Amino acid sequence: MQGQDIEAQSKQFRLILEKNQDLMKILDVLEKLQLPNYYIVAGVVFQTIWNYLENNNLNDNVKDIDIIYYDAQKLAKDSEKELEIIIYKKLKAKGLNYKIDLHNEARMHLWKKENENKIIDQYTSSEDAINQFIVTAHAVGIKKEAGILKIYAPYGLSDIFSKTLRPIKHPGNDINLYNKKIKKWRQTFSNLNIINW
Repeated sequence: MQGQDIEAQSKQFRLILEKNQDLMKILDVLEKLQLPNYYIVAGVVFQTIWNYLENNNLNDNVKDIDIIYYDAQKLAKDSEKELEIIIYKKLKAKGLNYKIDLHNEARMHLWKKENENKIIDQYTSSEDAINQFIVTAHAVGIKKEAGILKIYAPYGLSDIFSKTLRPIKHPGNDINLYNKKIKKWRQTFSNLNIINW
């Protein structure tokens, strides 16, 4: 899969993700909710691919579902929490018992200041947020539109298929966070290709 063109990689990427029935059901729920500028990102996405490559159950070590959206009209923390509870209940009604980690990327600059004492510019969209994730293999978003699986992958898919951890450097990221992520993923997956900060 590494070395293939982006169309071939995208096709393979979709085929693997579509094997994850839980993930497809979650996407169906989110599509019906019509969250503005939403994606499922990070963990469950790349872990589905890596679990497939390692012949594991596709949901091995998936502890939560990371969902982002962008709504500059609702920056209150309570709005985010209420929506998280609604999504959790809808998933539970379908027999899906995952923790939901939901973030309105329009208020991420406020979250960073409150929780990490970091000053960052307000993101302009969910795509802008994904562009600035910590690792390229992490920086992929998926969603369904009219039942079609859509992918946003600003750094391509090669790093996911080759299990490469490559840092994305920008003011909101740092070597300590990157090394913390590497340590975590090394405990879960084998044969990772680590690119130093």
